[in-house]
Amino acid sequence: MSDMMERETRLSLAGYEEHCFINQFFALFRIARVYEPNNDAYLGQSSRFYDQFRRLVDRSSEISIKLIDGRVMINGHLIKFDNDGLVGATYVIDSWRILGIGGVVMTSSLDNRQIDKFIYLVAKLNVHEEGREAVAQRLAELGITGISLLAVEENKDNKPEIPDDERKRMRQSARITFFRSISTVQEVMSQAKESREMDISKARRVVHSLIDLLAFDESYLLQLTALRDFDEYTFAHSTNICIYALTMGIRLGLDRQRLSHLGFAALFHDLGKIKLPGDLIRKPDTFDENDWIQMQRHPELGVKTIFRNMELNSFTARAAVTAYQHHINEDFTGYPMLRKKHSTNLFSKIVSIADTFDALSSGRVYMKKLIPHDEILRKMMYQMSGKFDPFLLKMFVNIIGMYPPGSLVLLSTNELALVAHNNQHNISRPKVRLIGDSTGPFSQFTDIDLSEPLQEYRKIERMVDPKRYNIDAKAIILIDD
Repeated sequence: MSDMMERETRLSLAGYEEHCFINQFFALFRIARVYEPNNDAYLGQSSRFYDQFRRLVDRSSEISIKLIDGRVMINGHLIKFDNDGLVGATYVIDSWRILGIGGVVMTSSLDNRQIDKFIYLVAKLNVHEEGREAVAQRLAELGITGISLLAVEENKDNKPEIPDDERKRMRQSARITFFRSISTVQEVMSQAKESREMDISKARRVVHSLIDLLAFDESYLLQLTALRDFDEYTFAHSTNICIYALTMGIRLGLDRQRLSHLGFAALFHDLGKIKLPGDLIRKPDTFDENDWIQMQRHPELGVKTIFRNMELNSFTARAAVTAYQHHINEDFTGYPMLRKKHSTNLFSKIVSIADTFDALSSGRVYMKKLIPHDEILRKMMYQMSGKFDPFLLKMFVNIIGMYPPGSLVLLSTNELALVAHNNQHNISRPKVRLIGDSTGPFSQFTDIDLSEPLQEYRKIERMVDPKRYNIDAKAIILIDD
C-alpha cells in the first residue's frame, strides 16, 4: 500500500512540475513581448524557468512540448489548464500555430543564455511574415542545437467540435452580457453624475463574464460592437472599448487578474464625460475651439470622479490612471499636457487605440462624418501611426482585420455578406455570412470562410452601407442561429 501511495505521490509531483514548467515557459514569451532581455522582470522569470527546466530535464533527458488542437502535451502527458492558465497560454498557442510550429523538443544541452535567445527570437517574430523553416534556420545561425521545432500536428480523429446548441447558447449569453454591460455603465455613470457613491461590484462581474466569453469565442462579441443605434452612445462606446481591450489583453497573454483590471479600466475610461454638459456630448455639429477646450477636461474629471465616488482599491487606481492617460499619445501629443514627458502604461496604450477606432467608426464623437472602417485603419496605421504603440496597433489591426466583424461587404459575385470573424492568417479574407444579392435578401443565410481554397472565386470588392441596400444589419447580427 505504501509503495502505491509513494508512486502516486511521485506522479502527482511530476504533473505539478510539468504544469509549473509550461506556465513559466508561456510567461517568458509574454514578458519578452513587453520587456528587453536585460529587464529585471524578464531576468527574474527567466531564472525561475531555468531552475524548473533543469529539474524536469534532469529527470527525463529531454522535454517535448506539443500543441495539438489547442491542447498542450508535455512528454506525452496532457496539461489541463484552468481558466486563468488557458487565457495566459492563448497568445503563445495562437502565435505558434500561425508560424507553423506544432511544438518544441528541448534537450539537456541547453543553457540559460540559449533559452533566452530562443524566447526572444520567437517572441519578436512577425508571425504573419515568418514560418517554422525560417525560425529553424535562425536557430542554426545562433548555434542553438538543443531545440528542435515540431510541425503542426492535428488530431483529426479527436478534433473537438462545438455542438450547435452550445454555440447558440454562447451567442445568446454574449448578447445578454453585451447589453447588460451597457446598462451597468449607464447605472454607474448615473450614480457619478449625481455625486453618489458608485457601486462597482456589478461592473466587475460583467467584466468577468466578458473575459469568459471572449476566451471561448471572440467573434460574436466583436460583431456586437458594430451596433451603433444607441440613444446614449457613451455607454455603448465604453462597452465596445472594454471588448476591444480585453481581446487584445487575451492575445497578449495577460492573466485573469490583469484582464479583470484592464476590462474595468476600459469600461470607465470616459467616466469624466458625465461631468460635461450633455449638449456638448450630443452636439450634432463639428466641435469648435470652445467645445474642444471643454472636451479635453474629461480625463482629469474622470480621475476626480473615480477618487471621489469609488472605493480606492487596485481596480479603481488602475482605472484612474487609464482615464487620465488614454488621450496622451505615444509621441506625447494629445491631452492633458504633461509637464514632464513619460510613457503611458500598457492599459492606457491599449485603450487609446480602441478608443480612437471606435470614436472614428461612430461618426458621432469629435468627427461627425462617418468614415469606412478600412479607411479608419489605414488612417491609424499611416497618418496617425506616431500616436500609438506600433506593436499594439498591429495586434489591433490583426484582431479587427481589414473588414471588421459586423461590416457589410459586397463580393465579386455581387453577393452581400456580413463579416462574422476575422482570419488571423489572412485578414483580407474573413469568415462571412451570405445574406443576399442584387435580387434581394436570401431566405436562408450561409456561412462561408473566404480563406478556404473552394471560396477563391469570391473576393471582397468593398465595404457598403447597409442603409443603401435597406438592410437591417442589427437584426442579422442579433439573429439566433
